[in-house]
Amino acid sequence: MPKVLVSILSDHIIPNYLFIKEMAGLYDELLFVSTEYVESKGIGVHLEKTLKLEAGSVSRVLVDNDNYQKIFESLCNLIHSSENEYIVNLTGGTKAMSIAVFDYFRKFDSHFVYIPIGTNTYYDLASKESHNLKYRVELNEYFSLYGLHFQKEENFICDKSTTLAFFNKLKKRNFYLSNEIYNSKSQDSPELRRYYSGAWFEEYTYYRIKDDYSLPDGAIAMSLKIFREDSATNDNEIDVAFVFQNVLYTVECKVSMYGYGKEPQKVIEDYMYKIAAVSKDFGLHVNSYLFTLHKMNKLSEQSLANVYKRMRILGIRDLIDGDKLSENKIKL
Repeated sequence: MPKVLVSILSDHIIPNYLFIKEMAGLYDELLFVSTEYVESKGIGVHLEKTLKLEAGSVSRVLVDNDNYQKIFESLCNLIHSSENEYIVNLTGGTKAMSIAVFDYFRKFDSHFVYIPIGTNTYYDLASKESHNLKYRVELNEYFSLYGLHFQKEENFICDKSTTLAFFNKLKKRNFYLSNEIYNSKSQDSPELRRYYSGAWFEEYTYYRIKDDYSLPDGAIAMSLKIFREDSATNDNEIDVAFVFQNVLYTVECKVSMYGYGKEPQKVIEDYMYKIAAVSKDFGLHVNSYLFTLHKMNKLSEQSLANVYKRMRILGIRDLIDGDKLSENKIKL
């Protein structure tokens, strides 16, 4: 009996992809339950391409978003085979879609699963037990699922030991900036000028996160230029991005928050708005951070309260300063 894996598509496509990869070799064909909105955004095509399938090659049932009766009728009109066994992932879509899909497929030989957002487990509705998802996405897969790709910095200016030692030097100075940073424009080479102007902090962040969370090379990148499909120009840039436990993290790295004619609070908030704007393209569950060596305790109590209020409003997870970076492991 052929096995068909059914996926309900929506904006948050990661759970669909994870379950399909987890079930590799255990199904014979795929079926997408989609909507006009999903198709207009190319979500199904992005999923196919990331699965290394030809665009449009997976069978689709196009249904209404919210009208249960219309959704159920669309399924009845286009699916009639009782000769298949169905593995139905109820994650994704609207509530009406999930209920209609469940009601339709339960008359067949079907197994129903659900993946809570932000977890790496799935539940078989016929069992009380949860099952671990073993598959872990790499960074290029994650971006591909949202119709994006990136170029990254392949060459580091200084080696890891040099960069870690420079951070420790600043730590001993209680994060007061050193002459190398103040005189970065006077360094001997273009590379060192760029390094002490701020690239060192991106490299440090990359090294620390990679080590602290034991990330493979494919799960983390630095100085990313983000491109949309068929676009020759990059829309956004990210200092450091990585995937941990199938969740995307982005980090904006700024050594100092002093800006020409601007108070630190305003500079911090400007960076936060940038982070929030960039993150909206990467799905529902993105953890964004601002890393800085700026001495946050120099801000007034009111300014600090305003910064953290703005951070919560914009959905930024945390502002990581020198003290937090000095801990044995960066807490994300």
